[in-house]
Amino acid sequence: MKTIILLTFCMLFTGCASFGPLDLNRQIKSGQLVQKTDNFIVLLDNSGSMGEMLGKPMFNETRLIQAKIVTENMIATIPEIKLNAGLMTFEGEKTALIYGMKSLVKKDYNKAINSIEKPHFRSPIEKAITAAGNDLRWAEGNSAIIIVSDFSDVPGTDDIRLPVVIAAIAKVSEEFGDKLTVYAIQVGYTLNGKELSEQIVQHVKGGYTVNADKLVTPAAMADFVEKVISGNAIPYQQMVAKPREKVVIVATEPMVEKKVVAAVSETKAEEKVVILAFEDVQFDPDKSTLTPEAQTILKRNIQVLKDNPEVKVRIAGYTSASGTDAYNLRLSERRANAVQKYLINEGLISPDRLSTIGYGETDPAMYEAAPNKLYSEAAKANMRVIFQIIVQ
Repeated sequence: MKTIILLTFCMLFTGCASFGPLDLNRQIKSGQLVQKTDNFIVLLDNSGSMGEMLGKPMFNETRLIQAKIVTENMIATIPEIKLNAGLMTFEGEKTALIYGMKSLVKKDYNKAINSIEKPHFRSPIEKAITAAGNDLRWAEGNSAIIIVSDFSDVPGTDDIRLPVVIAAIAKVSEEFGDKLTVYAIQVGYTLNGKELSEQIVQHVKGGYTVNADKLVTPAAMADFVEKVISGNAIPYQQMVAKPREKVVIVATEPMVEKKVVAAVSETKAEEKVVILAFEDVQFDPDKSTLTPEAQTILKRNIQVLKDNPEVKVRIAGYTSASGTDAYNLRLSERRANAVQKYLINEGLISPDRLSTIGYGETDPAMYEAAPNKLYSEAAKANMRVIFQIIVQ
């Protein structure tokens, strides 16, 4: 009975010892991973909104618990290299440097993480950013700031002052330039939190934002730690750069105003890019079989393809945010393959005009504030297949 209780406890708290970090020491020793970051400081949100529950099935976690877990897993994944480290909490009108800045000793750092108690008061993100800049000012080499937060107001208040936060990160970025990268790890799912985290990383030379749920596997965390150590973070502006202008061929359909225009990737400069805009081909949750409605849409698409025999079609599958990255990738591939098979068998479209690709849950049509809600409007919108067309 004691064993069963212990296992149940570990299931409820994802930060249990079950997390086995990948060993990055071999990449360091072989030269595959080159250390360019000399200092890092984690800014861990301990404000009132971090006491909110995550709302995940089978998990009784607050946002603060997840923040502490993801930070512990990050520390466990860091290889044995020389790093100056800091850990700062922020709540109310104050910040507190509870570790560092000093050489990273993992046991002591984890002790500092575990000392963080009940969250309360407002979220002074701007004060934490400014304080981190002050603490890093005298450090030698390149630095990283890692903000672990829900980036959300305390419920019932409007306590995050966006202009002040942006002014703080812009000032720190101007001082450090390309010697600083900033990473925003969002815990929980709120749209305003996601937008704030994205705006923060827009004002630095390198860095990006990621949800904590995307860092739960050892492989995903290792990839994140590699980016922090190497400093190889693509500037946010480059990640969201607008694609070049495209010619759009619109299909004759009853809901053309709701068409989705698909970006075409991996094209050569001399190729003419044409995008056929159709209604999305939608799928039921966790399914790759075509619904009657999807077949009706595909019949219209088949006619457009027959009217444009010069085009070759890349069929792109997508999923909602529920499930793991690996599972969603495979599901999106199955959805794309189902559409390809229908076009060949029912539409008699030549196979050499068709290719498939699965994008998983990336590039969603709508942001999913609650990924566990499979039948939400956003989730339904993301369970789709779209067409990417290249005319050579």
